Amino acid sequence: MDQFEKTWNEVKRENRRIDKETDRRLRENIERMTYGRYKKKRMVYRAAAVLVPLLGLIFFYRTVSDQTGIENTVVLKTGNEIKTFRLSDGSTVTMQPYSKLTLDKNHFGKAERPVGFEGKAFFDIAKDKSKPFRIDAHGFKVQVLGTRFFLDQKSADQSVALKEGKVKIERRGKITFLLPDETWVSDASKREHHYYGASRVKTFAFNGAHYEEAIRRLEETYHVQIQYPDRYRKEKVQGSFTGNLNEVLAIVSYPFNLKTEKISDQQIILK
Repeated sequence: MDQFEKTWNEVKRENRRIDKETDRRLRENIERMTYGRYKKKRMVYRAAAVLVPLLGLIFFYRTVSDQTGIENTVVLKTGNEIKTFRLSDGSTVTMQPYSKLTLDKNHFGKAERPVGFEGKAFFDIAKDKSKPFRIDAHGFKVQVLGTRFFLDQKSADQSVALKEGKVKIERRGKITFLLPDETWVSDASKREHHYYGASRVKTFAFNGAHYEEAIRRLEETYHVQIQYPDRYRKEKVQGSFTGNLNEVLAIVSYPFNLKTEKISDQQIILK
């Protein structure tokens, strides 16, 4: 544009008519300006022609991918009711209220049986040694081959209570194995505990221990709370005893004529 104005002003100052040479110079400037604009527009149009299909392809890919993921995901959940679901491998899951289990039907049952779980449920897993059943409980993982257990992912004290079979639990790189009548707990402070069911037979040795210490050992082993009269706290307990919770508790309490009263699975009162 500057060159065009310069040429025009030169002609004006000379106060003469435009000759052929001057006319040629003006036309070249005009064509150059016009062609430049046309060329820029053509480049923009070409870029748009490439970009629009590309954006459409990306949108189409994302949409198809999202829809495919949704179509392949199976979600089983409960409202305010307890409900039992049967999975394609024959396993059953009895979920407590407001629990959810998800699985990918394209992967479940192939080389393994992975699921995600939130809430509380009792699992009865069909035996298949070649295809481990894996549960991602959002904070810890559980692997089984065929077993029955209760999983609580929802409470502050997360837990797995094994009834039958064998279970492997992985949390923060630490692995714990459970056998029947054993319970794994991760408490609110993220400390791990390993407890036994009340029917599990164990051996306890009390060499002149106070009664309160013997009761504490039983509480820590079986994950129960035991109440007893305070006046027996410092009484001595002597001997080695083998049995389940009720049997050992009855033996160490016999000298004080205390009888057990079971309030719940986790609470016992001695009177």
